[in-house]
Amino acid sequence: MKAKRVLSATLLMLALCSVASAQLRLDVTLKDKSIVSFPLDDINYMEIVTGANPGELDGVWFLGWKVTNNGTTNINGAEMLVFTASQMKWIKKTTETVYALTYPEEGAVAGASFKGLRDGSSTALTYQIFALQNDLLVLKQGTTRYYFYKSKNEAINAMKPENGNYLTRAQYTDGSKLWSSSIKGGNTHSGKTPMGRHFENYRAATDDDKAWLANPNNQPDAAWHELSGSSRTWRAQTINLYPMTSSPVPADVNQHGIGDCCMCAVFASFAYIYPEWIRSIIEQNGNNYTVHMFDPMGNPVDVVVDNKVLCNSDNDIFQLSGKNGKYNWATIMEKALMKWETCFKCNKIGGIGTEHAAPPFTGNGDSYSFDWGDKLYNTEYPLLVDYCLSNGMISVGGFHESDVLMGDLKSVTGHAFTVMYTDEGADYLFVMRNPWGNEPSGSTASNRTDGKLKIPDDHEKLRLIDFRFVYPGAQMAEYKKEDLSGYTPPKFRPTYRDMNPSEEMLRMYNVTDYELYPIPEDKKLDDFVEE
Repeated sequence: MKAKRVLSATLLMLALCSVASAQLRLDVTLKDKSIVSFPLDDINYMEIVTGANPGELDGVWFLGWKVTNNGTTNINGAEMLVFTASQMKWIKKTTETVYALTYPEEGAVAGASFKGLRDGSSTALTYQIFALQNDLLVLKQGTTRYYFYKSKNEAINAMKPENGNYLTRAQYTDGSKLWSSSIKGGNTHSGKTPMGRHFENYRAATDDDKAWLANPNNQPDAAWHELSGSSRTWRAQTINLYPMTSSPVPADVNQHGIGDCCMCAVFASFAYIYPEWIRSIIEQNGNNYTVHMFDPMGNPVDVVVDNKVLCNSDNDIFQLSGKNGKYNWATIMEKALMKWETCFKCNKIGGIGTEHAAPPFTGNGDSYSFDWGDKLYNTEYPLLVDYCLSNGMISVGGFHESDVLMGDLKSVTGHAFTVMYTDEGADYLFVMRNPWGNEPSGSTASNRTDGKLKIPDDHEKLRLIDFRFVYPGAQMAEYKKEDLSGYTPPKFRPTYRDMNPSEEMLRMYNVTDYELYPIPEDKKLDDFVEE
């Protein structure tokens, strides 16, 4: 027999009627001797029950929203579910209904369905678990969706669901269902060019274009890219294509003075998923580098650049670089894209979008976006990320709010991050790398992050994220990295430059409270050291 004792709030009130109501509360002393106190005015139901078995739903959940085909209703926590061992009690304002539950073999997990047989009924109802995490339970019964929260306050303050057509676990194995869902923000497919809708009105490369692009003496037009100025010049520099290892790594991509964060995030995604493909599209001939690219109509075209890099007047870095200011493959690809854009004038480098930056290298502009907000649930984020990464998609994300702590680092708005798997354990769902490549203040050799924002299983933080996923080119499939795993940065000895964004970058993103490392007295930058 279940151990159960119902405490009547009414009897409790009568027993304590001599005490002023403002002082009435229920104090519970826990095993650790701490005391949890509840004002009686906040209590409308108390029950000591047997806990649920493993794989079953448990606890009390308050109903915030009810979504039907006819609209969305705010329940404001006025109804609740109480789960005990194989039982569900639905408590409304004037009624209380008890259901005997039957769970599937996999138990109560997102995407699963369980049966509920109401007392006095011979027909069981089917409930699908649309979402389940620490603070949110979404049940679907028929065409109706119920949004339950762990506390009444959460149910009262929960934002209205903007879309009821959320994906189930099975749909993440079917791309057609995934992308046809109305939760996506949009796609860029074009029937005119494989490069995507935004390249439709631009020409294929002419013979003159090809000749101009193939001449390494022709420099990108920095003025057209709004990058010119008395303090910026093209200067010959030493290029070490792969300074960290024999192949590209995301840590090679570090943004400095140009607002091309989406391009940087794309490059880091290339290095994360297709490092050997990068090696295949860059050919070195002395101080000249040929980058195999595609014109706006998706035709192959070669872009040749020399070792002159856009620098500030003090010869300091303005383009992106690797650690310790080492110019590398990413610097060359950035310059190649600048030269490509100078020729075709599709975009300026500053502010270039993910779906604009990837196709000139991949030849494929098909992409999909997911907006920030209550479009996805916690359980859906890692499923979506896993689908896209496992299918080799270039994966980039951003944040709707700044200064939100994600692991060791904070979010930045109007900025792009590379989406990767995590190696940080169960507390984090995935990683988003900041192309600044910076590390948290106080970082040591044991906790270097290379700009890794560790995304927790926290709905309020997850809902700040938006995504853009771009399909790879057909020629990239053979180069896809096998057994893609969490991003572990290579070891390196960081310098002041590696640990702090440039002043241009901080101004560009309106960051005013960034915690900088102390400036070394001599500002000396250590030589690169691979540990």
